[in-house]
Amino acid sequence: NRTSKITMEANKKFQAFAAYEAKGEIKDFSYVPISLKPDEVELRVESCGVCHSDLHQVHNDWGGANYPLVPGHEIVGTVEKIGAEVKELKVGMRVGVGPQTGSCESCHDCGRGEEQLCSAKIKSYNTATGDSQQPYTYGGFSKRLRVRAKWAFPIPEEIPSEYAGPLLCAGITTWTPFVHNKVRSGQKVGICGFGGLGHMAVQFAAKMGCKTYVITRSPNKKKEAEKFGATGFIVSADEKQMHSHARSFDFLLSTISGDGVVYEDFFKLLRPDGIFCCVGLPPKISFKPNLLVVNRLTFCGSYLASHSEIKNMLQFCAKHKVLPQIETLKMTAENANKALERVAKNSVRYRMVLVNN
Repeated sequence: NRTSKITMEANKKFQAFAAYEAKGEIKDFSYVPISLKPDEVELRVESCGVCHSDLHQVHNDWGGANYPLVPGHEIVGTVEKIGAEVKELKVGMRVGVGPQTGSCESCHDCGRGEEQLCSAKIKSYNTATGDSQQPYTYGGFSKRLRVRAKWAFPIPEEIPSEYAGPLLCAGITTWTPFVHNKVRSGQKVGICGFGGLGHMAVQFAAKMGCKTYVITRSPNKKKEAEKFGATGFIVSADEKQMHSHARSFDFLLSTISGDGVVYEDFFKLLRPDGIFCCVGLPPKISFKPNLLVVNRLTFCGSYLASHSEIKNMLQFCAKHKVLPQIETLKMTAENANKALERVAKNSVRYRMVLVNN
């Protein structure tokens, strides 16, 4: 009986949803996972957010996608099994898993606690495993998942599961720039672009005590921006409005991923020694360096978050009631396609989440 139980366990399939080819529809998918390792946990997936990068991966817009591809990196689930070496997590705990699920742990960046900058990082999906049984990591468009316990973060009870997933992507993406650049209470901060990332950034800046402005091309977003904590609103196409705020901002965070942006217009808003930080991914960025040089500005980027930053962000969100605005659909192949289509049309307000019953 024990032998047959072990055999059944080894052959147990996980049910998931995958794209089988570039630009292909999401369809039902099942696979036999790699055996649970001593430092891993098995999760019953409760929900998974749908990110614009999932769409890029499914379409292979960035190259390097491997199919079948199970997307999803805004994952929340309940621990159902733990490996022999796992100490910090217990069966029944609710945890979140973001875009990163591992690092080399031996490079300079891992050594200084900046695992998200590791060049050998493991992603929640589409990373080679070296195992023929499950050749790549598979993401959260799934019923179950196995992941290293170190990268499964306990979710504070104040945060509902369907809201927690987007915090592990949109949340950490917009939290880290404030922390790394030492943005502090009382500073004048501008959030460039107001969508899935922007509505999170506004909440962080406002709850940190910053004078928080939204800068966008869309004048009809003013009420929404104020609802999330913005104290000011600037229409970037209005030269008079932009000029009235010249040389007054300490920090600008750009969530813009579209092209055609005149970056010099934003640089004019920064006071000397100001910082312009990008978390959006436009196809191309181009500008003349004059304003950067003469005003000693900093132009930088930010990517994901370290272990400690993720934990701190979750605690901050629980304490200050910082949550994404979401729309939900039951997790099925059909709804996964609907969700990705909505994301492609930019019609989601502001994060889409697939929920398992």
